[in-house]
Amino acid sequence: MAKLKQASIRFDLQTYKWLESEAEKTSTPISALVREGVVLLRAEKALMAQMRSQIEAQGVTYPSMKRPKLSEK
Repeated sequence: MAKLKQASIRFDLQTYKWLESEAEKTSTPISALVREGVVLLRAEKALMAQMRSQIEAQGVTYPSMKRPKLSEK
């Protein structure tokens, strides 16, 4: 079994109430809902990167496709 790490996450009240409601409706613990959300986010980011690569490979560029620069401190 994979080793799990524990983390503390703070949610705004509206998000936490939604998580509680969703957990009640689905009989799923909040931690499991958060893990599912992370899995979906990772899949979405991978898909977006794949789509960007395909668009760039076709030679198409748009100003909105520029990656934001990280601010240097």
